[in-house]
Amino acid sequence: MKKSELTVRDAMKFARHDFLNELQLILMHMDLNNVPEARRKLLEATECMRNDSQLSGLDMPALETWILTFDWNYSAFSKQLKTTIVHKKFARKADDQPIVAVLDDVFQQLIKGADPYTDCMVNILVTTTSDEWEVSLSLPGQTAPIVWNDVQEKDWTAKLSIENEYWTFTIRGH
Repeated sequence: MKKSELTVRDAMKFARHDFLNELQLILMHMDLNNVPEARRKLLEATECMRNDSQLSGLDMPALETWILTFDWNYSAFSKQLKTTIVHKKFARKADDQPIVAVLDDVFQQLIKGADPYTDCMVNILVTTTSDEWEVSLSLPGQTAPIVWNDVQEKDWTAKLSIENEYWTFTIRGH
């Protein structure tokens, strides 16, 4: 299965659908007079939107788009995003198109071995300092083997580490 490009129209449709689902859950808890759960869901949705919004501070538009549309392109997985963005002093040196190509290759392989009946959460952590950046994707170990070679480019690196049955792909640069 080849990943298709999302149009802006498709992305907006998916985003509206997801947002309305969140609102429906909050409303359901309010209707059931479960205010603490409604409040928790509201705060959770707000935090999710804050993290999505902060991604623009990464200043890597192709990578930002890849992360924001991850669960739509790789529906066998769900994501949890956490961002810690410090605004940069200098422009990012890394070209993010090859980074996205590496991530696409990895997840095209992973999706082939993914169990559609198991929730496979991918934790994505994006951190930046004034002159460095890092994107880390962690997920439970997969049963299907993948072809992986660490990448060493001029302005970024990509590595795979496996610890406690978790796979972590770390891409960092300056």
